[in-house]
Amino acid sequence: MSGLWTPSGGDPEPPGGAAGPPAGRDGPPAGPDGPEPEPSEEEIAALRELHARLVATPVADVIVNHALGIWQLALVHLGVVTPPDEQGRRPAADLASAGLAIDALAALVDGLGARLGEHEVVLRDALGQAQMLFVEVADAQQQSS
Repeated sequence: MSGLWTPSGGDPEPPGGAAGPPAGRDGPPAGPDGPEPEPSEEEIAALRELHARLVATPVADVIVNHALGIWQLALVHLGVVTPPDEQGRRPAADLASAGLAIDALAALVDGLGARLGEHEVVLRDALGQAQMLFVEVADAQQQSS
């Protein structure tokens, strides 16, 4: 059972009294085979380098990168970017999955809008392209049924 998140990072007190220390917080997190080993110096250095690179990267750039990944995911589920098989057949489109990916991209683009800066235009174009492809693929599926 998961506890409630609180701003102080602890579990809230149960009604009627103070709680003891939360389970699993006395030592390193436990994995399926027991406590996780302490990270090596190299792992810590790699994490610090990764953190420094993330801090140095504009947040909008990271969001745009993820948004373009969602766009590509939509195209994969529409079956338009996967090469045909040996007989020249394209994979069947999964319209429900493609629609979810397109809606997720729309939520990002519409929700953030101008906060995306110069990237907004590119993402709006990608969204429009995915929406048009969705309609084309859905129409083609309906005609072949």
